[in-house]
Parts: sequence; structure tokens; C-alpha cells
Amino acid sequence: MLAIISYVVIVGVLLSIAALVAEYAAKQRGTSRRWIWITTIIASLLLPLIIPNVTVHMPDLIKPATSDKPVALRDMTSVHVPLAMLDLGMPDTAAKAHWLDVLFHRLWLAISLAVLAGLTLSGCLLYWRKRRWMQGFLCGTPLLIAPDVGPAVVGLLHPRIVVPAWLLDESAERQQFVLAHEQSHLDARDPQMLTVALCLLVVMPWNLPLWWQFHRLRRAIEVDCDARVLRAGRDMAEYCETLIQVGQNQSRYIGAVAAMSESGSFLEQRIKIMLLKPRKWARLSALAMMGVSIAMAAFAAQVTPPGAGDVPVKHEASVSPAVLAKYVGIYQFGPYAVMTVKLDGSQLEAQLTGQPFFPIYPSSDTAFFYKVVDAHMDFVVTAQGQVASMEFYQNGHHVSAARIDAATAQRLQSTLEKRVSAQQPYPDSEQILQILLSGNAGSPRLSPELAQAMRAQRSATEATLGKLGPITSHEFVGVNPQGWDKYLVRHENGTEDVSFVLDSRGIIVGALRHE
Repeated sequence: MLAIISYVVIVGVLLSIAALVAEYAAKQRGTSRRWIWITTIIASLLLPLIIPNVTVHMPDLIKPATSDKPVALRDMTSVHVPLAMLDLGMPDTAAKAHWLDVLFHRLWLAISLAVLAGLTLSGCLLYWRKRRWMQGFLCGTPLLIAPDVGPAVVGLLHPRIVVPAWLLDESAERQQFVLAHEQSHLDARDPQMLTVALCLLVVMPWNLPLWWQFHRLRRAIEVDCDARVLRAGRDMAEYCETLIQVGQNQSRYIGAVAAMSESGSFLEQRIKIMLLKPRKWARLSALAMMGVSIAMAAFAAQVTPPGAGDVPVKHEASVSPAVLAKYVGIYQFGPYAVMTVKLDGSQLEAQLTGQPFFPIYPSSDTAFFYKVVDAHMDFVVTAQGQVASMEFYQNGHHVSAARIDAATAQRLQSTLEKRVSAQQPYPDSEQILQILLSGNAGSPRLSPELAQAMRAQRSATEATLGKLGPITSHEFVGVNPQGWDKYLVRHENGTEDVSFVLDSRGIIVGALRHE
């Protein structure tokens, strides 16, 4: 999930930069800005959904007679960002990653509901306050009059202008300037645009670039409104003086509404923008900025989503549903772990104990691969056409997993549950720990595959242990959800977690050491 969050935020930041440059170009040309930011908000939500999940059909230009070839958009990206990847071979890491995924989704839902509740409460409060405001007319325009709110446009279905009571004592000319500004908001449907933007924020409230884009949208709406008022033939000097007076009579904050009254610093910026005269090379500068903006947006679309950049591109084969159905079953991955394969429609999915289901894709009738990680598997089929086992490959590791029946899988699950519930180490757990800490790859207690892995990783392990320093103590932490004994080992310069699992013969068939 951290990889997905990073990807979404990176895309949002890049699109924000593109929009900022485009806004600068619009400033040079004196054109509308708010559409730039509402488009950016929508793109920041849709792009991270479309790129990883959408497949398009690309025509074969070399052989037009052939059928179109489906191509995943994620495979067309070229900007690879190092993001965290789930490793199916690391039980502790995978379990933590899955737990964090669940926690994040719950927090996401809670934050979205909290933001939605806050907006609903704000709307109810605004409705309650509107009932206390007087209805009246100003320069022949029906509106609401509040003691300390406005000038602004409030309401979604039936937006109305609200002005503060002090405006009634001002000159008719100044009142007309205020009304022209707020009426321009109504004509441009700015309240509806702000509402749409707020609803989009509720969808992904943890995405900080979205909030900054919303902030820029609010400002762009006011700047565009100023431009429309002046284009209608209003006197610029008088209009600027009206803005200054409105700024000096700050009203109460009433949430995300189109309001003439803003902070003093922003009012000053709006006045400077209105007084800005076109420069000699404004058109050329705007054109160059638009080129930079488009290039930055294209760069954002080229960022590789998680699960694609570091996984070799493999081509899918067409396999009949009858063949796929043969592989549905349970395969034993260790003393307690199993790989469950199911068929969801026409999509084959696999789940390792303690992890969610992930789709697997055929490269032939018997070979399948993941897209979320660089891992693949081969199903072993007997001469009689029966599926006997699965050969799993990842990160240079190979696991032979025999197919088992549901009753055997249930016994494994029951044994695992009892072991996890008891939280008791293996009888010779301390001896096993010392074998692993010593790095003795020649121990008869090690499986051949694990011994080979320890030899291959010896240099990297020694470098890490050299930084940690000598061991000072260790303690048994418990049995993890996969049934592995877990220890916390303290060194002079840090700590490491050591986990391992034994088969029914007492052989160490899995071990994991990490800081």
C-alpha cells in the first residue's frame, strides 16, 4: 500500500507542477484559470486508476490484417520510480504488509467519512444561519443580508448572494461592483464547481496534492471572476478600491464558498494581477509555458505504477477455461503454509497463507506469472492429465508445492491455529537460533535449499552483521501468524528480527533475518 500511496502522491505533485506552469501561461494571456485546476484535480484522481488497470487495443501497423493486440497502459510507461514491493517469500513482511493494507483502508474510510461529516455539518450550520438572515434587495437584486457574512454566494441547488449589513450604507456604485462580482460567480456556476471539487476530495482525503490543488482552484475562481467583471466595462480603479474596502471589513468564515472577501495578501495579489499589463513577449512566453506544462503532464502519465516497473514484461497466452479449472486447488508450501488457487470468472487467482488473493496470468497452458511481483509458477501435470504439484519461483528461490486435498489443508490450518494460539517455541528453538546466528550453512538441520541460500547470501549477511556489531542478548517474541518462531536479537549497534520454521522432521525449511 505504501507503494500505491507514493505513486498517487508523485503523480499528484507532477500534475500540480504542470497546472502551476499552465496557470502562469494563462496569466500571460489573460485567459481563464479555474478550468486548469478542476481538470488537474480530476486527473490526479483518474490517472492513478487508469494507468495501472486499463488495457487498450493497439492496431498492428506492420501487419494490418492481424487482429488488434491488447496492451496494458502500465506496460507503456517508462519512468520507473523505486517503490516498495510485496515479497511473497517473506512471511513476516507479507503479513505486516497485509495488516498495514487493512489498517490503511480502514483509516481511509474513516477520514473520508469524517470529511464528509464535516462538510455535511458545515452545510447544516450554513442552512441554520441562512434562516436568521434577512431577505432584501440591493440595486434591485434580491439577496440575503447578514450581520457579519459576505459578500459571497452560498447554497448548492439554489445558490444566492449574501452581503454584509455594512454594504447597505455604501454608495450605489460600490454596491453595484459587489453585486457584479457575485452575480458573475452565479453566471459561471462557480459554487457548483467548488462543490464538485469538494466531493472529489472526499474520495481521496489523504492525497495532500489534492488539497493544494483545491486551494489554487479557489484562488483561480476569484481571479477569473475579477477578469469577467472588468471585461464587462467596469472601472478598474473603483473596482480595486471596492476590493480593498471589502478586505478591510473581513466577514466570518463560512466554509468553501465563492466569496469576494479573502485574506489581505490574496486581495493584494488580485489587484496586482488586474493592474498587470501584457509584456512584449507575452504570447511567446505563454506558448513556451504551455509546452512545459504539457510535457510535465505527459511525464506524470509515464510514471510506472507499483507492480509494473520492476517486474519483467511477460506476454499473456490464451488458455481455455477448462484448462484453468484444472489448476483450482490447494498446494502445500511448507509445514503450515498453503497456496490456494481459485477461478474467478475467467481469471485465475492465488493466495498464500496470511495474504490476499492476487491474479495470476498464463504464459502457456501450464506456466503462470504475477504482475504485482516478479514471481512465476509452473503446474506439473501427469501423463494422465492430473495436476500433481506447483513449482514456484521468486527472487532466485524455488519451492515445490505438492497438491493436497481440502482435509489435509484443514489439518494444516488447525495445527497452525493451535501453534499460534499457544505462542510456544519449538522444543529446540534455542539451538535452531544459534545455528542461524552462527551462519553455519553446513548444519544437518538445514534443508539443502536453505543451506544454499545462506551460502549465496553470506557476504551480504556478514556486511550487515558487521554494522550491527556483536550480539549482546536475545529474546523469544512469539509465534507469528505463519507459525514461525520469532526472536528479537540485540547487537551493540542495533537489533534484528530472526524467524524460522521447521518441518515435521525438525529440519529448518525457512528462515528470515532482517533489521
